[in-house]
Amino acid sequence: MNIIEVLQSALETFPNINDLHIDYNENAPDSFGLYPTGDRLVTQDIIGNQKRNHNFILYADFLSFNDYLRLQNSSTLLELHYWLEHYADGQEVTAIIGENEYIGNLTKITCSNGMLFSIPDGNMNTAVRYTLQIAVEYTISTNTLIESEE
Repeated sequence: MNIIEVLQSALETFPNINDLHIDYNENAPDSFGLYPTGDRLVTQDIIGNQKRNHNFILYADFLSFNDYLRLQNSSTLLELHYWLEHYADGQEVTAIIGENEYIGNLTKITCSNGMLFSIPDGNMNTAVRYTLQIAVEYTISTNTLIESEE
């Protein structure tokens, strides 16, 4: 699984996420959208091993018509933040670099800026959208080439 698929899988195993989309959000309570925003090479050693970083934005739609619900919404994002930090330990990831596919591992997931982002239809009595920025660090090892089946 590539880095996007790995994070998607991680989020789908979080107990409070049931409706997750990629690059899309329903305007409905308890709908989540994962938006990849870019991958970058952090370092590369002399034999080609890489440390990479991929950024995401998670949008979450929740009911929000009173303080109790808004506190629950923020608490859910905080719980997700803590949960993702512990998910990274050794999860396998693959990456296609050039014409070859390699295996690597997640090393760190960090989250920031979990907050109310928008009120899509202008009505606080329906779903409002929260955002959480997620950064995933991972390594790719050039000695783990996956052989092509051709």
